[in-house]
Amino acid sequence: MTEKPLSLCQVALCSSSPSGSLRLFTEAFGFSNAGSSAAWGDVLAMQGLPEETHAIIWWMVGSQPFFQLEIFHHGFPEQRPLPDDWRPCDHGWVRFGIEVADFERVETHLARRGVPVLGRSGEAPARRLAFREPYAGCVIEVIERWPFDGPLVAYATSSVADIGEARAFYSDTVGAELRPLDELHSLKDESLWGLAGADREGFLACLPGGGVLEIVQYTSPAGRPRRADHRSSDQGFLNVAVGSRDIGEVRALIDRVHASGMPTTNVVDNGMICGTYIIEAGFEMEMLSIPPELDAATGFAKSPVPFVNEIGNP
Repeated sequence: MTEKPLSLCQVALCSSSPSGSLRLFTEAFGFSNAGSSAAWGDVLAMQGLPEETHAIIWWMVGSQPFFQLEIFHHGFPEQRPLPDDWRPCDHGWVRFGIEVADFERVETHLARRGVPVLGRSGEAPARRLAFREPYAGCVIEVIERWPFDGPLVAYATSSVADIGEARAFYSDTVGAELRPLDELHSLKDESLWGLAGADREGFLACLPGGGVLEIVQYTSPAGRPRRADHRSSDQGFLNVAVGSRDIGEVRALIDRVHASGMPTTNVVDNGMICGTYIIEAGFEMEMLSIPPELDAATGFAKSPVPFVNEIGNP
């Protein structure tokens, strides 16, 4: 087995307020600034968007190596909001879990900012709660883990229309180990994010380098498809990235995706960086390889420049 196998290396959000999301992930969870950039043209065409597209991108890092939160706000096409009746069973990436040691810190921030908690369970030191991120709209599960440095993104959840197709994709094409869904969440856990009594089936796709993708098909309430004219600039949980420091691993993954008949957007491969996107409904994923020497430029390293509010604070 390779020494640099594929892992979950990114959670990407389209936020209606990047500064609001940055404040939330900093003050509630302790993620650190990893820098920002702007992108347009061919770079964002990788998301299946027109050449005229432009966007601001901001990155944050926690305790896990080669992982980032990526926050987008597209200026063009103008971001369209999630439907008012969006539910966390509707198709697409809908939820992710963050492990923390300081559970009270999260509770205090949510209360101060007036963010409703959808559900709670457990007792210290194994408490959990869930809420909707106010600016991206997806659900975040907070998982208490102590002793622990944190924060760490433990899993991400995709609601799909066809669990059989998803099972074949993650097993045969991605090469993940498939595990039972109940190893992460039981049926009663669905009440945490407002789906008490839900019927679903699915599996856990455990990546060899670390990270868990929870793939679920909801039958009651039935997940609804994304809008017919969906685009990658719409508000919400855009996708995850599966990647490796070994560029050969990512090239091989892209080859397997193409061999399976699954289309991707244009592939960028300059010998150091390799990446592309799947934007097909139910399979939304970025595939990415970045060498460590480019971490500071690509948002995988803590920035030496803190947020203004952190200057002079312990």
